Amino acid sequence: MKGSDNKSRFTLDMAPELRMRLKIAAARRGITMRQYCLGAIQHQLDREEVGVFASGAFNREAIDNARSLRDSVFGDRRLADDSAELIRQVRTVSPPGRGNQRHAPPSSDGASIAN
Repeated sequence: MKGSDNKSRFTLDMAPELRMRLKIAAARRGITMRQYCLGAIQHQLDREEVGVFASGAFNREAIDNARSLRDSVFGDRRLADDSAELIRQVRTVSPPGRGNQRHAPPSSDGASIAN
């Protein structure tokens, strides 16, 4: 995305019929298909998050526990948000012809994270 460092690309394959429905729905509202999809995703996530928080299964303690676990595993290292970028990074450090050998995924700062 031009001029935006805090966004990542997401590709979605869909049946032609669904794409046509999406195109029509967006046109009816006078917005782009991208805007329609982002709005629909945001709306659905908001609905699901309300349900999860209301159930009590996901609360502040659960978030704090998840962050603590993340910090104990990764420390200050952070994985790249884009899985395609992780794959590109691994491919650049993997010797050619070494097929099924496992390599630790690199963090966003370029350091490898041990399994």
